[in-house]
Amino acid sequence: MMLASAICGLLYMDAVGKISGWIGLPQYEGYVPRLQWYAGLWSVLAVLFPFLAALLLGFVRDTGPRQSQSDHPTILAETAVSQEWTLATAALKYLLRVAISGFASVTLMVVLILVVFTLEKLGVWAR
Repeated sequence: MMLASAICGLLYMDAVGKISGWIGLPQYEGYVPRLQWYAGLWSVLAVLFPFLAALLLGFVRDTGPRQSQSDHPTILAETAVSQEWTLATAALKYLLRVAISGFASVTLMVVLILVVFTLEKLGVWAR
């Protein structure tokens, strides 16, 4: 999902760059409205994918062992936790996952830009 978000961000920047370069040129006048629509689509997807990734990360469970390493039994006191606290905790965990997903998407987009820029400077990938 974060790769998809980074790619959508790159496609958005490409569309905006073309729009700004093509406005006022009569031979590209017919392409501008379609590019504006695509730019809107890519921007929505680039913002939506980190939220979707955070939601999917919330479904992943840790499958590792939950037992303590000591051989003697421990006594755990049950505590009463209110429903509001668990709801607030779940919301904060989700927002943390959204922040991590968004940061990873932006970082991946910067890395992709740097890779393309480096390949173009080396002459390996030319347009």
